[in-house]
Amino acid sequence: MTQLDRTTPDVGAVPAPRRPLEPWTPTPPSGIRWLDAEPPAPPAPPRPARRRVAWLVLAVVALLGIGGAAAVLDTGPRTMTVQGTVLVAVSGLTLPGVPCTAQPVSGWTMSVFGADGGIVGSATVPRTGYAVDQWATRSPYADACRFDVLFTDVPAGDATYRVGVGRSVADSQPFSREQLERTGASITYGR
Repeated sequence: MTQLDRTTPDVGAVPAPRRPLEPWTPTPPSGIRWLDAEPPAPPAPPRPARRRVAWLVLAVVALLGIGGAAAVLDTGPRTMTVQGTVLVAVSGLTLPGVPCTAQPVSGWTMSVFGADGGIVGSATVPRTGYAVDQWATRSPYADACRFDVLFTDVPAGDATYRVGVGRSVADSQPFSREQLERTGASITYGR
């Protein structure tokens, strides 16, 4: 008798199973995959590029259609913003850059007149400007007081305009639309 035979208990006669035993396979909890289980299905193939291109073309056509409709519906006149400057000759010993006032124009209205002579834009001249050496008549001192004015929403339909201080076209100066859009309107008062 061997060592193994002496320690193994005798269990008696065990009946044979009626059918052969199968290996036990536990049911895994959700989210856990056993190493010997089937791999997950591959991701779905990407959509064909033709569909994306078709949607892109459709979006571009829709945007162009909306833009074209907006252009047809926009019947309002084009407007422009005009920078205006009033230079008033002054005397005295003032250095350039110092705040200044000029009684003839401080607080007055500066107007833009259309080709028909009607006012198409106006703005109030500020009460305080700043001294500039515009004409170099008394260098290094200032010889003018400069006031900056901004005109907004001026109709841009005319080829020529006039700009002046006050509401009378008689004392105004001529400007082209291009001048007003590019460089603004600079007028001199009292020189």
